[in-house]
Amino acid sequence: MSYDNAYSRGVEGSMYALGLQLLKPGMVVGMLLASVVLPALPVWAPELQRQLVPLSKTDTLADLYHRRDRLRAELRQRPAVTMANRSGLGVVSDDALDQLWSIDHRLRQEEQAQKWRHQAQMHAAAARGLGDPAFLPTSMLDLVVTHWEAALLALDQIPGDTFGAMQVVVQQRQYEGERAIAAYHHDTARSDFLRAIADQKGLAGRLRLTICNLQRECRRWQGNQPPASPASLIKVPVAIALMAKLHQEGTAPATPLWVSPSNWTEDAGSTWVRTEYPLEQVMADMVSASGNIATNQLIDYLGWEGVNQILRSRGYTTTRVTSKLVGESTYPANAGNAPNVITTDELTDMMVAIYNHEYPGAELIETALANQRDRALGHAAVQAPITWLGEKTGRNSKVLGTTTAISVGGQRYIITATLDHSGSESALRSVVADVVQYLLTHNGFEHTVASSEAIAARPQAFLP
Repeated sequence: MSYDNAYSRGVEGSMYALGLQLLKPGMVVGMLLASVVLPALPVWAPELQRQLVPLSKTDTLADLYHRRDRLRAELRQRPAVTMANRSGLGVVSDDALDQLWSIDHRLRQEEQAQKWRHQAQMHAAAARGLGDPAFLPTSMLDLVVTHWEAALLALDQIPGDTFGAMQVVVQQRQYEGERAIAAYHHDTARSDFLRAIADQKGLAGRLRLTICNLQRECRRWQGNQPPASPASLIKVPVAIALMAKLHQEGTAPATPLWVSPSNWTEDAGSTWVRTEYPLEQVMADMVSASGNIATNQLIDYLGWEGVNQILRSRGYTTTRVTSKLVGESTYPANAGNAPNVITTDELTDMMVAIYNHEYPGAELIETALANQRDRALGHAAVQAPITWLGEKTGRNSKVLGTTTAISVGGQRYIITATLDHSGSESALRSVVADVVQYLLTHNGFEHTVASSEAIAARPQAFLP
């Protein structure tokens, strides 16, 4: 390509990206959707529909063009075979015609795929051109998210059997990661009502809050900062890791598990040492009754690296299970060597995945959450017409917390709140009650949902 041509194409791309930035987000997506519904007409097509035939392996688009041109030249030498009147009479079947039809069909497919790739690249360039999402105002963030949604929508139109399909998969993963970052900052920028709740109660420095719907639109206050301790909230990721292990190994949830005396500690649960229980019952006791013995035995069953590897494989890079649970004073054997860590962002995403049934065995965890015995925090903050669906609480000398599932007007939300260095149940209940009231009076997060967020559910509710 000459320097002048390259320069001209660069200027053209810059002007296109600038023009997109001036459009309303809904118009950008609308234009893209219109191009899906109204694709460009092919430049050449046989007069009569023919049957597609398998093509021999070809590695490049240039090879397809070469084969098409060769077949056309060959058919020009046999006009009696290839010509047909409009009634279809006199048509003679010919393998070369079928080959030509199939090649032309594939070329149209490849040319359309190139257009989709170009559109995706232009939207990605426009999104990146707006700057770092961490420092953009809300209005600009809305446009950034819209461009990433449009870029991913364009890539979704590309068939998996076209040239460069593997590169498209790589590109999709990259774009999804950049969209997730933009969406995270977009949601955070629209979370002022949580700041107001924290400031009004004088809890700003000690409070962590994340609220998400099941499409992973979220609002948060310090959601990516770990609380002083996860306390028993760490039992949710242990339950997820257990269900994943059972699924991976083909182990039935009813498989018996013997509880070792070495895992005894003071406990409010119903799991006893020197006894055998079904794995699913041990998990339910860990979640519903917050059983420490049950938790410790499941950590032994999973192994330290086993539980954390499963969490990492699902993108949870902050959450760590590195310590067993301790009662009033008794430490179990192999107690661990570092404090457990979690964030309200990642815990909320785990709960969203459970209620979306994205994990194997998620319905068992959901049932355990619905049977929660400790109902002094989230459950006590929820009143009609809001419906409480399930909850996991956590409390120790360092933190008080809850992750609660509710339904507001048929839409389900997860509210996760932790309060450092406080045992005040009334303070945490008040925070959850204020969030619930906001969701009720605002019909969720907003009175209307942005068009960019109606396209697809997000893959995660935390920073990648």
